[in-house]
Parts: sequence; C-alpha cells; structure tokens
Amino acid sequence: MLAKNIGQYMELELSGNIHEAGILIEVSSDIIVLYTGKAYRYVPFRHIKNFSFPIIDEEIGSGGEPEIDETSFRKLLMNAKGMFVEILLTKKNSVHGYIVGIMNNYFVFYSPVFKTMFISMDHLKWLSVCNDEKGPYGLNKGEQLAQVSSLSWARTLEEQVKKLTNKLVVLDLGMHPQNIGMISAVKDGIIEMVNAQGEAIFVNMRHVKSFHFPQ
Repeated sequence: MLAKNIGQYMELELSGNIHEAGILIEVSSDIIVLYTGKAYRYVPFRHIKNFSFPIIDEEIGSGGEPEIDETSFRKLLMNAKGMFVEILLTKKNSVHGYIVGIMNNYFVFYSPVFKTMFISMDHLKWLSVCNDEKGPYGLNKGEQLAQVSSLSWARTLEEQVKKLTNKLVVLDLGMHPQNIGMISAVKDGIIEMVNAQGEAIFVNMRHVKSFHFPQ
C-alpha cells in the first residue's frame, strides 16, 4: 500500500505520543525507513498509529542510500548488530550504543552509560544508525564491546530476567522510583521486586521496555 508513496514527505504518530516526520525511503513487510533530513529512522509498523502525506514547501531530499539494507524487523536488528546506533524506547528516552545479541523476543544492547541492557522487541519505537567512526562519547568501540562479547543469554526475555533474581535491577531507565529494586521472583510474566523501602512490588513484564543492572 505504501510503496506508491516512496519519495513523499510523511508524518507519523507512534504509540507513546511520539511524532516523526520525513521522506519515506523504503517499505518492507514490517518496517518503514524515514529520512528526517539528518538521519534515517527505521520504524516498526507495530508502533505506527496513523500517518499522512501533507504537502510541504521545504525540500528535505532523500539523503542517499540507507545505512542498512533491510527486509524485516528481525533482519534489521541482525544487520545493525555491532553498529553504533540510537534507539528510541519512549518519547523522551533514546539510548546510544550497540546491539550485541538478538534473541527470540528481546535483544541485548550495550550502552556506555547503562552498560548491558535487555530490551523487549515489542517496545522499540525506532532505530537510527550513528557515525560509527567516532564511536559513542569518544570511547574505543573494541574496548566497549569486549566487555560483553563472551557472555551468553537466555532465548526469551522472561528466562533472562529470571537469571537476575536477587540482583538490583533498573526497569525502563529508572524513570519512576518504583522501577528500581531487587528481583525476588519471576513467574507467569510477573516480576516481584523489593523497592528501596523494603516493600514488595509487582510488575507486568509485558509493559517493561528495558532492563539493566548496576555493574
């Protein structure tokens, strides 16, 4: 349906009250590629609530060829593995780093700031490739990735989170005080945590976008 609109200016509303706009570059089975004038956004269809193709006076241009030749969401993640990328999880929270592992329903992300992160595939709003030559924050890429290259992870997110039992974990980048605590149990998609006050709190995993833990 959208193939006929390639090359046109497009405005999107994504889940989470996120708005994006740019030139529609490519359309595949479950993602689109948008050029904003500065960067390419690889956007999963699952998060697109509505879109339009308004007429604008300003010329944006196509920006050349996209950095990743993709045909599906999973292949996009596979092709982006090891690249320096920016990912958006919520309207106000994007993270820079590297995809280092792709599992059944989540991927492993290494951020120089948050270190190893486990991110649900259901909550990635978009991915954008950054300048890989510079690297994040002027740090050495090889030294950064060496910290996680030899680790192994469970196939599903729930099984991986079970491995974090009795560890202090931060959910969704710690945006809410109740998103930080020690995991005491994980069962049937529910996480039981102990917060800073020693109280038990229960979290539905389906609504958690990311997990990371202090090193």
